[in-house]
Amino acid sequence: MQTAGERECDAMQGLRGKRLGQLRRNFIAAQRLRAVQRWGSRAGIQSIFCGGPAAIAGLAIAAGLLGCGGVGSVSITPPPPNPVSVIFVSTPPSTLAVNASATIYAATTYSAPGSGENGAVTYAISCGSPNACGTLGPNDEVGAVTYTAPAAVPSGGTVTVTATSVADTSLSRTATITIVPPIPISVAFASTLPASVEVGSTIGIVATVANDVSANPQIQWSVSCGAASCGSFNPVTTDDDAQTQYTAPAAIPPGGTVTLTATSVTDPTKFVSGSVTITAEAPNLANGTYVFQVVEPDLAEYVTGVLTAENGAITGGEQDSVSDDGTYGAYSTTQTFSSGSYSTTPSGNVQITINVEPDNPETLTGTLGPGQEGFISGINGTLGSGTLELQTATTAPAGGYAFSLDAGNYYDGQPWITGIVNIDSPGGISGNGSELDVQGEGFSGGGTQTLSASTVSAPDAYGRVLFTLNLNANSYLGPQYVAGYIVSGSRLRLIDVGDPYNSYAVTGPMEGVALGQGANTGKFSGGSVAGTSYVFGAEGEDGQGPLQLAGVITLNPGGTVSGTLNWNDLSQSSPQNPLAVTGTYTVDPTGRVTLTNLTDGATFTYSMHLDLDGSGGGLILSDDADDVFSGEAFQQQTGSFSAASLSGNYGLNTSLYGLAYAGEPGFGNAVGSVLAAADSGADDLAGFADANGAQADFAVGGSFTPAANGVFTGTLTGFNQSAPATTGNFTLYLVDNTQGIAIETDNGQLTLMRVAVGP
Repeated sequence: MQTAGERECDAMQGLRGKRLGQLRRNFIAAQRLRAVQRWGSRAGIQSIFCGGPAAIAGLAIAAGLLGCGGVGSVSITPPPPNPVSVIFVSTPPSTLAVNASATIYAATTYSAPGSGENGAVTYAISCGSPNACGTLGPNDEVGAVTYTAPAAVPSGGTVTVTATSVADTSLSRTATITIVPPIPISVAFASTLPASVEVGSTIGIVATVANDVSANPQIQWSVSCGAASCGSFNPVTTDDDAQTQYTAPAAIPPGGTVTLTATSVTDPTKFVSGSVTITAEAPNLANGTYVFQVVEPDLAEYVTGVLTAENGAITGGEQDSVSDDGTYGAYSTTQTFSSGSYSTTPSGNVQITINVEPDNPETLTGTLGPGQEGFISGINGTLGSGTLELQTATTAPAGGYAFSLDAGNYYDGQPWITGIVNIDSPGGISGNGSELDVQGEGFSGGGTQTLSASTVSAPDAYGRVLFTLNLNANSYLGPQYVAGYIVSGSRLRLIDVGDPYNSYAVTGPMEGVALGQGANTGKFSGGSVAGTSYVFGAEGEDGQGPLQLAGVITLNPGGTVSGTLNWNDLSQSSPQNPLAVTGTYTVDPTGRVTLTNLTDGATFTYSMHLDLDGSGGGLILSDDADDVFSGEAFQQQTGSFSAASLSGNYGLNTSLYGLAYAGEPGFGNAVGSVLAAADSGADDLAGFADANGAQADFAVGGSFTPAANGVFTGTLTGFNQSAPATTGNFTLYLVDNTQGIAIETDNGQLTLMRVAVGP
């Protein structure tokens, strides 16, 4: 039996044991509490104190016991954060060239980061060549340091950089950098050189130097060409990534181009060069009235109109536009305007701004050619394709016209229409000598259509007329309302506007042209066309998708056809040579030529209508629902061709498919200018083209091998915008020394181009 003293001793031991256990539990709880404070997570608190309120209350009691003085309470102060490691904040380079520099950034890390910890480190370098391991610059305000490699590769080829913690010198981190021989200096233009610069104009150019470890990398600028004066730079020497100004010469040098060169001052064997076309001062619109026509394919918006230009201002005009928003169908709008402006852009394009309605200007951009005519490449900042022509007459149309309305996309549901419209009385179309051909997806009433009595209005003050074409009673289409803007006595630009009393009664967005037959109206025959050849270009669709074709066909006596043709729908595995074509034809008095069974005997069989005008041209529409296309034809000269047949300055109007616009392949348009010159038996071409109507985007170059029949084969670069240096294979079908049609014959993309002295 325990004595009182023994019982008191045991009690004291039990109490002491309970207190020690409580202290132990309290320490563990405090550790957990510090972890919670470190991570700051309510969810963490709940997970650590999984016992809920009771456990927290127990912790509070324990904390109270520990917090009081004497035997019944103990106070615990959390230990300060400890440095635990050194890390590289940014990964050091694995290799570095001699004399090159790199930033090294390391820091000390702590067990419980808070405020005031010393994260600083000191740096040291070592290698197999003592005192030749490179240098360390002073630490910056965040602790990074600049390491500069030695002037020669050290023994062993590596340098070790060591970062040591200031707070705890037992902690460090190392990085091994391989030192390599000097990397060759390289020079590059900071951005693509402009494809063209006008005579006397100035542009800014920037070049950059890589791997130049000198204290002040610099660039020396120079220019060369085939003349004494090639232009000049100011300044001639610039720092790396600094701009210089190049001023073009006052006259176009021989060959039309200059070569701009940026050379490293440190290593003159390293340089970059680029060719720039020097162009004449861009023409601006002369005072006059102009008919314009443009289509913006992405928005399915077609615009045809007329404007008056006077001393930089637009003083009047009107236009018809047709849009298809894809929801409510096509609708048309007729608008007049009396203000606007026009000017030449720094890149040599013309820009026309028309105030069609308040706060809604319409902007046309493009290039001008001789005769104050041009190509339109953009509308309202988006890609477009069209023409600008000086108006020379506004007299009422009369006689026969080759007539064409092109919907652009066969599968959108609008018809494509060509034919002959004979205005055989003042304002009247009896239907005699008139007939239309219709193609279109789902048009069961397509094919040849005749006209009943129809009308054409008298021209208004701007030369606008309205055709009301009443197709035969069995026609699927019904009446067609077409606005025509008179360009001259033999040309009108057309747009389908629908019922003038209902802007939504439009068959679909369709634009086109009417070409007058004049005195030849109703007088065509097999004899009148036998022996003539026609160069043509056309676009449409086949079972593969978008289709382009170009060629030259000869209407032989006896009703046979011979010639050469290229077609492209991107299905070819290799560049296509010009293909010999045969077929047959018939012609009726209206000037409507029907060509059938046009084939090379292997890859294609086409049928088409060629509606002739009275001046050696015509309009084409396919007569085959499987291969639908439309285009224009030009009578080819009768004499033979040579390299001299392609010589001088030519404008380009190019239809493209396959360019990447905003990341999506699709249709596009480019306009530009090239200089063609015979060289060593070939025709070399150099110039530029614009793909957005705002600036000279890319250089164009290539060459063609001449042939006596006018079928020139060769290459062009620049049109493939995803890879501008890619060379494309082309066939050029010359009409005469003033114009021709070129087509790309490989599967890089579709390119169909009109090459002309004037549009």
